[in-house]
Amino acid sequence: MKKMLDFACALLLAGAATPAAATDVTVTVAGNTMPWSQEANPQLPFGRNDGAPPVIVPLTDVQPGEKVVIMAEGWTTTVPGGPHFGPSGQADFVTDDHPGNSGAFFPSRLVAPNQFPVHLNALIACFIDAEGKLVARPFAVGEQFAVNMPANAVAIAFGINDDIYAENEGALQVRVVTAAG
Repeated sequence: MKKMLDFACALLLAGAATPAAATDVTVTVAGNTMPWSQEANPQLPFGRNDGAPPVIVPLTDVQPGEKVVIMAEGWTTTVPGGPHFGPSGQADFVTDDHPGNSGAFFPSRLVAPNQFPVHLNALIACFIDAEGKLVARPFAVGEQFAVNMPANAVAIAFGINDDIYAENEGALQVRVVTAAG
């Protein structure tokens, strides 16, 4: 985690014109967590909608264009007692814009194609507004990712890239670091 923190601090300092107070939040994202609310985004369905609601980190003090650094560690499974996969997901199972065993698509179908391949059980994040609606394309986080805060976002939501959530186990520890002004 120290290596990830050093990476985050270097990114934040490189992008900061003046010293800023850092926001540092760590949350737990269970293996059965969906990356966004399908109720708030009915036009963006995925999977069976059988998982836990997304884990949301408020970013109300972060301005559009400011850097948000995300770091993750831990493991999840796709079945009870199954193999463990880190934040980048199952290396030999690419989901991209394909349907899963449920017949429904994975959340990764909305990730920008330049981020493909996206793997089963990878950590997915998306910026949302106050109503939980996506304000930008979701993205695959993996072990670490840096992104600029988009306009109209007030929070970031996290979940797992899957189409069947009910049987997933494990959890990821996700750290969000920002340079809030």
